[in-house]
Amino acid sequence: MTDMTYKQAAHLLGRMGFGGPPAEIESLASRGREGAVDYLLNYEQIDDRQLEDALKNEFPFRRDVTSLNARQWWFVRMVMTQRPFEEKMTLFWHNHFATSLEKVDETLIFVQNLMLRQNALARFDDLLLKVARDPAMLVWLDGVVSVKENPNENFGRELLELFTMSVNDVVTGEANYTEQDVKEIARAFTGWRFKQPKKFKLKKLHKYKFVFQPNENDAGIKTVFGQPAAYTGEDIISIVCARRATARFLVWKLFEFFVYPLTSSPEDLSVIDKFADVYIASDHSIKEMVRAIFLSEEFTSDRAERALVKSPADMVASSLRMLGIKFGGSLDFRNYSLQSHLNRMGMTLYAPPNVSGWALSLGWISSNTMVSRYNFAGSLISNRLTVRGPVLSNSDLMAHARPSAEETVNNFLRLLGLTDIDQEAVRNLMDYLQTGDDGLPVEFEVNDSTVDNKVRGLVHQIMCLAEFQLN
Repeated sequence: MTDMTYKQAAHLLGRMGFGGPPAEIESLASRGREGAVDYLLNYEQIDDRQLEDALKNEFPFRRDVTSLNARQWWFVRMVMTQRPFEEKMTLFWHNHFATSLEKVDETLIFVQNLMLRQNALARFDDLLLKVARDPAMLVWLDGVVSVKENPNENFGRELLELFTMSVNDVVTGEANYTEQDVKEIARAFTGWRFKQPKKFKLKKLHKYKFVFQPNENDAGIKTVFGQPAAYTGEDIISIVCARRATARFLVWKLFEFFVYPLTSSPEDLSVIDKFADVYIASDHSIKEMVRAIFLSEEFTSDRAERALVKSPADMVASSLRMLGIKFGGSLDFRNYSLQSHLNRMGMTLYAPPNVSGWALSLGWISSNTMVSRYNFAGSLISNRLTVRGPVLSNSDLMAHARPSAEETVNNFLRLLGLTDIDQEAVRNLMDYLQTGDDGLPVEFEVNDSTVDNKVRGLVHQIMCLAEFQLN
């Protein structure tokens, strides 16, 4: 077993999930590197019934699924789950197969979210086929109107450009397909439809089923990548999943999301091919590919440390998880929406900006979104006694405060995932605790007044540090 430090475990949990309190990080570190990765990766073995029971109580969805409820339902999962990698991979696929409420019914989006979660670590061929047959995708990319006489090219185009290979091979730069390939592939997916139950019931969501209508399907010979045959849509899925260009593109997407931005340097292109080999050797297993990535020297390298900007979902969910914040009264997100903070930071769940998804890392940062991040931190820290919403009590803060200003600062930096920031920043935070409202030096004492005033301010300042915006 390869030993794992607290810092390494925090890095892993931040990338494979949404961070967590020190006890959770310490438990992960005790498993060793391989054990920690496998624990998070094999999440189906983790009991998450407490979350599922809470969701049933708070979101019964008796009559319908609304966009507000669907978003808040998912965000509760991110905050409360014992299976963080399950939600992180669902978020990855939501961005990869970007589908939006701008065009798709809320219930169909909800059904798609369930499908992505259930197949998040499946063989890529199997996941992609389910996506191609998914009701939300069939509506989003106009598969429901694609017929033999008039094939719609939207799904065929995005299948190649965004879901599998990209326009050009990310390693060689060579073109991966032609316009004629898009037209021929579109013919293979004609006649793909779905049916839905007449009345909405949560227990009947599985009845949103794929339907193939042969009378609307073009069963003729199609020439794809230079090879003629009577290809079906299923055939096309198998063909594109087997191409090395697809393996390379998926590695690139996963690295950009979980590890660090890649360049076109020979070293980075070699990294892409190294993990593309894992995809091919494992029969297109996403699970084996991500396991190899998280156990790699690239993931544990200095380059990977704080190499990504936290997405709004990461920012909000990790803040709640690290601080151990509870919700006043109940989990009732229907009356208190953290999604509003995500919106202002540039991330509305179930509504990516376009078919390419959100622009990651530096794409999250602008003058407006940074102000929104600071405002979120202020809102979170100031919420003391509300009946609903996230509550950070004085007793929660008191547990980490110490008579020494230096120890208090270090405790909260550790709590919020910043164990090695610049010493000048540490001194500035200590000076803040030891400065009175009149600007004169004071001795820091731990009591209800200083905790409610200075310690809350300390947490807010840490959350506004540049380092806290990074993952």
